[in-house]
Amino acid sequence: MKQRFRVGEVAKLFQLSTSTLRYYDEIGLFQPKYIDTDTRYRYYTIEQFVVLDTIIFLKKNGFSMKDIRQQLEHRTPENTKGLLERKLGEVEEEMERLKKVSEKIKNKISTIEEGLSLSATPSLVYRRFPERAISYLYNDTPIDLMKEADALYLKDLEDLSSAGVDYDGFFTGDFGTVAEIDSLNKEGAVKYRAVFELLHQEKEGLKTSYLDPGTYACYPHHGPYETIKSSYSFVLKRLQEDGYRMTGAPLEIAMLDESVTQDKTAFVTWIQIPVGEKD
Repeated sequence: MKQRFRVGEVAKLFQLSTSTLRYYDEIGLFQPKYIDTDTRYRYYTIEQFVVLDTIIFLKKNGFSMKDIRQQLEHRTPENTKGLLERKLGEVEEEMERLKKVSEKIKNKISTIEEGLSLSATPSLVYRRFPERAISYLYNDTPIDLMKEADALYLKDLEDLSSAGVDYDGFFTGDFGTVAEIDSLNKEGAVKYRAVFELLHQEKEGLKTSYLDPGTYACYPHHGPYETIKSSYSFVLKRLQEDGYRMTGAPLEIAMLDESVTQDKTAFVTWIQIPVGEKD
């Protein structure tokens, strides 16, 4: 049986590149055991293969070169067990992180799908919502967001940074507003008394508030935010016709926004007005 193997032969057997084996050789991790005194050719021996198998296993399972070198130089059952246990802890932690990432991505896909559906078939519906967790970015006197949005956004970034709260970025479906009822019936822009982030998952360090559960009259405004008053006029008229009364301030949820489209005419803002039947 063949006992000695050139670098190309080992690379082929173990499905590695020759450059990888040469790199292992250069850093002293895995070097040919035999050098032909006449030809100066370097050969690996078959008894070295178990070491290369160990390197390949550890490398493909996420161990660092430092971990691999430590394992080769200090192999004992106890050390090996400790090395594997540490990696298992890291893997399980990463699995938990990826699970959260998966849930976030699924949530965004669902938001976009719902936004597209609302855009394709815009209609007024009465829908019951459960209690929804939010964190207020602003909750004070009514403001014109067309003028104040940038300053508000900057202040929120500064507050999060100074509070040491992890910043994950905002994406479509994250933002909502609470409209001032009186501004709907006056000339000029709609004003807002609150801006909030919908908390699809708990965020450590953020104070959590809740939107009231109940029935909401829901209508998708299609187009730029500046034209949303026309949609309010339609909804408020329909409420009268359908025998409903407004029981609280209207909400707006940005379903399709700058995060997913450059075309402002494709924006979808979901108006949600808490309602009850007229007495």
